[in-house]
Amino acid sequence: MGSGSGVMGGGYGRHSAAQHVGIGTALGMLDRAVAALPLPEGGRALRVADLGCASGGNALEPMARVVAAARERAPGIPVAVTHTDIRGNDFNALVETLAAPDAYPAGPGVFAYAEARSFFSLLFPPGELHLAWSSIAVHWLSRFPLPIPDHVYRSGATGSVREALRERSAADWRSFLRHRAVELVPGGRLVVVGGAATDDGASGAEGLFGMVVEELRARIDDGQLSVDGFSAMTVPTWNRTSGEFLDPLRRGPASDWFGLEEEAFAVLPDPVHDRYVRDGDLDAYAREVAASFMAAFGPSLFTGAGAGGGAEDPLVRSFRAGLTERIRTHPGDARTNWRVQLLRAARTDAPPPR
Repeated sequence: MGSGSGVMGGGYGRHSAAQHVGIGTALGMLDRAVAALPLPEGGRALRVADLGCASGGNALEPMARVVAAARERAPGIPVAVTHTDIRGNDFNALVETLAAPDAYPAGPGVFAYAEARSFFSLLFPPGELHLAWSSIAVHWLSRFPLPIPDHVYRSGATGSVREALRERSAADWRSFLRHRAVELVPGGRLVVVGGAATDDGASGAEGLFGMVVEELRARIDDGQLSVDGFSAMTVPTWNRTSGEFLDPLRRGPASDWFGLEEEAFAVLPDPVHDRYVRDGDLDAYAREVAASFMAAFGPSLFTGAGAGGGAEDPLVRSFRAGLTERIRTHPGDARTNWRVQLLRAARTDAPPPR
């Protein structure tokens, strides 16, 4: 991923409630994956990858469960977890998260590492990993093939632009699976929680992204954003349908490397909107939705306009204030019910891809 593509903004760990809900849907699947793993012997460590870690907050519970489940089977087994993300990730925040006294690495015999490379490349030596976990990350694209005319999100793409995005996503997913097939031991498990879409392309956030586009056009009208700057802005993601996720695992080369053991498609609740319905605090709701959007998508979006997503940039400040007000005015339109695809696959004993 290039600069700004898939980089999380400041405070992502504090403003990722929806992502945390998505991860929660897969914890049972993760438990079953660990229960089926071939555990290393002779005092060697169980090696785990957390692919697309961001600041690490949403990895704490899953990795703690991995450690606990592995030690139910083999008391005291060493566990080594490598958290990976692209170079622009806030690894300082990751280190602070992992250093907390109640974080999973605080226990004896647990080791945490970090690696700054895209998961669309090879990250580990052949046959090193026992478990690969990725949550709410594989929807980011390695690169963005074409700008989306008059929009910044996949829902606004049509025709040849939409097809180019689909093809880029398919190639990225094949690369992801190919590299994991090299890295995992036979019998190792891959567990993915991926940002998904229904067959009509809906990811569950179309209303919010409509507000984003409206606010960017308002910034053009007041002269803070040029037309060319807007044209260069995008959120470089593609939320795959179930077919786009699963077909490569059912036919083609990936079906030789992996056996699909379990899959599910879920529509997530919106915890921030649900809290607003309960407490009626419209101001808090609007601020939190805008903050969550900026944490997840701001750096990618504003890099194209030369702003980089920095909180002190005048364009970023104006956009965030305007988006917050739009959410206050139309709170229901900002509700997001993200779709996610969950899958668990076992590495076969087929030779790894070349």
